[in-house]
Amino acid sequence: LDFIARATAEGRLPNFGRVLDAGAVMRLATIHPTSAEAVWAAALTGKLPLKNGVRSAGIYHLATGGDALQLLPNYCFAYQLVRSGFLADEPHTSATLRASALWSILSTHGFSVGAVGWPLTQPAPAVRGYVVSETYLRLAGTPSGVVDSPAVYPSEAQEDVARAIDTLSAETPPVVPASTAPLEDRHESAGRTDRAYDRIARELAELRQPQVTLTRYQSLDTIGHYFLRYATPSEFGDALDDEHRALGPVLERHYKLIDDAIGRAIASLGPDDVMFVVSGFGLEPMGLWKRLIERVIGDPDVNGTHDAAPDGFVMAYGAPVARGRLPARASVVDVTPTILYFLGLPIGRDMDGYARTDLFQRAFTDERPITFIPTYDL
Repeated sequence: LDFIARATAEGRLPNFGRVLDAGAVMRLATIHPTSAEAVWAAALTGKLPLKNGVRSAGIYHLATGGDALQLLPNYCFAYQLVRSGFLADEPHTSATLRASALWSILSTHGFSVGAVGWPLTQPAPAVRGYVVSETYLRLAGTPSGVVDSPAVYPSEAQEDVARAIDTLSAETPPVVPASTAPLEDRHESAGRTDRAYDRIARELAELRQPQVTLTRYQSLDTIGHYFLRYATPSEFGDALDDEHRALGPVLERHYKLIDDAIGRAIASLGPDDVMFVVSGFGLEPMGLWKRLIERVIGDPDVNGTHDAAPDGFVMAYGAPVARGRLPARASVVDVTPTILYFLGLPIGRDMDGYARTDLFQRAFTDERPITFIPTYDL
């Protein structure tokens, strides 16, 4: 959030700036240990890992077999056991979730929904609308190389997905400039992935007109781990001037991709619509001692981390939304209850999160009391 605020104050990221000026902003406490899978499972179910079943980035097994491990110990480079092959990493699937996700809740209660690029959606769950899992491009091998992909629901949407990818111009300039090699080859794929899922989301939304769209952009996490040092050299103290000039703009270029998506979303809003921009977790400089260890036994280029679980944020924009940066601190488990509240649906009493009514104007909340249901889980 601080990175965005600095950029908008200097006249960049104009659409983020519009939201900061005319919308509501609140910091979000995240999940620790922090991984995309655990954080988004909590955000999209309103429940903490104990209830939703997703505690970490994957499920771990000894390479020789044995029982599964749900968590690895922190502060001892346990992930080196995965890198070295001592532990095998099994990715989560949609079956891992033990709680109803937002797209299922909305579908059950009559809302059409389009979800693109999310973890924990392989195989894609049946919804009133469509789902394209974050695994689609990896399974495809080539952009349109999958028939009957389990990463897409419904099956008849697969032709639309493949066509959307095919229309993505090969002439699109790379997010990471060629001058940044050798990091370019390693990280340009993150930008291509976001552009691909963005195109899929736009094409399917135009064709199928869902009432609620949920699109995830994942490149900022990958890019931030490797380019934070060059974007914020004063926080590290060891970034050279030529490195800052060459590599400093890379992270902001990825923010620009999201900024453009926000601009399109704002342009499409109706008078009763609201756009939420959610960052599930933050990023901060990796400590010197850990960077030194990474250079010896790990990844020498990594410099950003979310090990200490820095806050994410939620931004809301639309006619019913209050204006300003709110001093209160919410939690990622508040995301789904807040969206349900806005849509006029009850909150599950077994959810760990709360509806953040302070994101909305008093005239809106006075006419919309919070209601409850025992649970959304069958």
